[in-house]
Amino acid sequence: VANAINEHKFPLILGGDHSIGAGSLAGLLSVRPNMGVIWVDAHADINTPELSESGNMHGMPVGLLMNGISDTDPSTIPGFEWLGQPDMIHARLDPSSVVYIGLRDVDTAERNILREKRIKAFT
Repeated sequence: VANAINEHKFPLILGGDHSIGAGSLAGLLSVRPNMGVIWVDAHADINTPELSESGNMHGMPVGLLMNGISDTDPSTIPGFEWLGQPDMIHARLDPSSVVYIGLRDVDTAERNILREKRIKAFT
């Protein structure tokens, strides 16, 4: 993703798994830290290890990379050590830079984050 952007190409990323979301989002943010994200999903995926009801990582790709919602360094989570690499350490999303489309199944903690951070959502 970062290579495509550096080559002045537009990376359109379509996927259905948290690993695609986390990796793609981190790659984009590593090159364009002020970019905007349109997250089209039934789920907000903004959980964190502290807030998740299930503990499943599939609900955390946005939450792990968003500034100001978790005290956990995502690079300390098994499988996400790569987020501690020099080119990824600042790959974090500002809450004002994301908008959701299609939300319909959102955990209570996620709803609170969306409200507190005033993140736009269209359902």
